[in-house]
Amino acid sequence: MNRFVYSFLVGVLLIGCGSSSPTTTSTPRSASENSAAAALSVSVPPGVDTSTARRADSLADRSFVSLDKQRRASARAREGQSLVQISDSLWRYLEMGSDTTEVDSVSQKKRNAAIRAYNRGADSLQKYLKVTKAADLDSTRLRQLQTDLLNGAQSAFEEAIQLNPYDDATRNRLAQIYQRRAERLGEEEAYQQAIDIYEKLVRLRKDQPAPFLNLANAYYETGAYGQAAENYRQARDTYLESVELSLDGDRRVDTTRVFQYALAEADAHRYARNTDPALQGYRRALKYASTSEQRETAKGWVGWVTWDDGNIDASFARDSLSALAGRGKYAAAVQGFRTLKPRLQTQSARDEIDWRLAQAEYQNEQRARAADRLQSLFQRTEVDANGAPVDSTYQQYFDTYGTVCLNLGRQKRSEDLRTALTYFQQSAEVPWERQPLAQLEAGKLLRNNVEKSVQYLERAADEPDVLATEDKLDLYRNLVKQHRRLGNRQKALQYQKVFQKIRKRAAAS
Repeated sequence: MNRFVYSFLVGVLLIGCGSSSPTTTSTPRSASENSAAAALSVSVPPGVDTSTARRADSLADRSFVSLDKQRRASARAREGQSLVQISDSLWRYLEMGSDTTEVDSVSQKKRNAAIRAYNRGADSLQKYLKVTKAADLDSTRLRQLQTDLLNGAQSAFEEAIQLNPYDDATRNRLAQIYQRRAERLGEEEAYQQAIDIYEKLVRLRKDQPAPFLNLANAYYETGAYGQAAENYRQARDTYLESVELSLDGDRRVDTTRVFQYALAEADAHRYARNTDPALQGYRRALKYASTSEQRETAKGWVGWVTWDDGNIDASFARDSLSALAGRGKYAAAVQGFRTLKPRLQTQSARDEIDWRLAQAEYQNEQRARAADRLQSLFQRTEVDANGAPVDSTYQQYFDTYGTVCLNLGRQKRSEDLRTALTYFQQSAEVPWERQPLAQLEAGKLLRNNVEKSVQYLERAADEPDVLATEDKLDLYRNLVKQHRRLGNRQKALQYQKVFQKIRKRAAAS
């Protein structure tokens, strides 16, 4: 599963600087010779004693590189970033193509010579210029050029690391290149390369949230959800600490940023099937939500986790089977829902699965079984004085039951009027969103029983706004006819005026 990377969270780390000299192999010397040579080679600033200067010089040898190497490394890093930008531009061309054939990626070898790396980068630039002019290139060729550009960028950053192993910013960029390769070119092993570098970065720069975030994203893509969650937490804590310890007194917490950290951490725990940490994470995200959309998102996931009393496996199974039914795989969905139901822990979860199962059964031509299942669900649901479900989430179950009965009545109308009437009456007694439509159908079918017909028709007329225009016209046409048969002239005139008004409005529109 592709994981989005929050671009506004990815920062650029500081570049280490300093000086050191390359070492060469020489003839062994005595200890006294070494000490004398060291004393002569060390520059002692004013106010510093010689021993301190020697210790500082020795430490510098292990910590810094020469200014020349720094400049060369920075140049190579800039060249690598240029290639990344070009690669991003070329990727938009690839997305326009229809050919999804995979192209074997080019193997990577580190280049030690700066001139060779430069020539490779220049070659990538030339290829980019060619492709911008060659509109007839096919997707396979474009994908190969994409590979070449990423190769060039990777090589440039790898050489920069060789020149200056203390450059954290280049390490970060190289890790991003590896991650791009894994995401775009399907090189799964590149994720591990990215993880290795990010692991070093988070040890070197514990005060920066970006390396923790990038490491978490890489872990997430490899399915290491526990490690991903931990690093999302570290990114969040590091960011909050940076605000708390900021020397800028006016700096405030970016709640949207913390919301995204918390949401990503909770998602990772959810995929790891860690119920309590996932629930805590979503509630933490809710705490930082600053928009109605963010609040609804967090609340939705809290509901998802607690759907079957924290039985996360069941929630995943429900979603998977619902998606299966959505793709028209009704038989498989039916079997899956039937298998899932006994594994559920709560009655509310079993009720929902019965509802979903009934829908799949209906679509799978098992309509009688679907109707029976919905009837049982309807009968065991607690309702208020008006017949509506006490738990409002059950209203969708009533809507489905009313719809199924209505449809079955219409199907039976041409072959068995008694059965059709039974379904229409059942649908008319269920408080569902289009109940007046079932009342209209029952009233029309009972046209020979005028008084009973009028009862159903007038019940439908109590809520005419839920009917479509044609159904409204049908309703009032039948009311006029049936009241005339009863000798109710005034009622017939009343409904005739409503009929004409609706017809006139429909004609005008």
